Amino acid sequence: MPMRNVILNQAEQITHSLAINKDVRVEGKFDQIVLAGMGGSGHPGDLINSLRLTKAPLTVHRNYGLPKIYGKKPLIIPSSYSGNTEEALSAYQEAQNEGYTLMVNTAGGTLAEWCQRDGTPLVKIDFPGMQPRHTLLASFTGLAAALQNSGLAEDITADLTRVADVLEKDLPGLEEPSQELAQKIAGTVPIITASQTLAFAAQNFKIQINENSKTPAFWNTFPELNHNEMVGFSQIAKVLPNDKFHVLIIRDNDDHPRVKARMDVTAELYAQWGLAVSNHTVTGQTLFEKIAHAVGLGMWTSYYLALAYKVDPMPVAGVENFKARLKEVAGEIR
Repeated sequence: MPMRNVILNQAEQITHSLAINKDVRVEGKFDQIVLAGMGGSGHPGDLINSLRLTKAPLTVHRNYGLPKIYGKKPLIIPSSYSGNTEEALSAYQEAQNEGYTLMVNTAGGTLAEWCQRDGTPLVKIDFPGMQPRHTLLASFTGLAAALQNSGLAEDITADLTRVADVLEKDLPGLEEPSQELAQKIAGTVPIITASQTLAFAAQNFKIQINENSKTPAFWNTFPELNHNEMVGFSQIAKVLPNDKFHVLIIRDNDDHPRVKARMDVTAELYAQWGLAVSNHTVTGQTLFEKIAHAVGLGMWTSYYLALAYKVDPMPVAGVENFKARLKEVAGEIR
């Protein structure tokens, strides 16, 4: 599917995933949730944490095996769009060896085969031929539904439905400002910033630029960046051409008043130091709506940035080439 269609069809990811995962559940009481996923397959867990949905602590594990388990009854959720990500496969194997309860989030592959073999509950990402980063809302929605069905998360069905309606109406309108933003940041290294409340949005924006536009990008949050990263730009002209960076501040009218002041002062200082700064204020009634707005902005912007660089925004040859080389060097997990 062309990326333009991927962007415009974000609402369908929510509605379809709600329908097909409405009965997925896992039985039991759990005191810890571990979502083991890499890249775009781990990001839905970050969004769940940003919205504070779960009734038990959720850890997003980005490594082989499992992290330290603090509870006595953990639920382990290997998450991999392809179903073949080796870190997620190793998490499934270790959880099985330890006798932990499993639930899987995938579109197919080896993980789906293991679920069928073992009778493991499966949250289906029913959008074939996509890139993991582009199925964020499908993956998040399915997981939110399954966790709610299992008594492990708040019921946000109404919020999901409302966000789908908002995206249907608002995504086309974000195209033009995103195109303008892409023109501004083309030829630079984007630095995406936001309040801690919108940290997920800044991180996702950065990831979309990395993978869709095939270019470096970085992210940080207020007020943390005022205690370290900001200083790194104070003498930038002595180190690197200061026109090689472009700072985007994602703003929210509901940001803490002191955070708003920090954003203003930081923008003034960056301008004095020769850095380009752009601002964008999200819209929405709820945090989820605001994050969805920012994610849409990031998808559109990275799409037009890819066009400016004359690269295909869909494939990630660098990742696939790396995996092939790793398999040659180290074999594969079985």
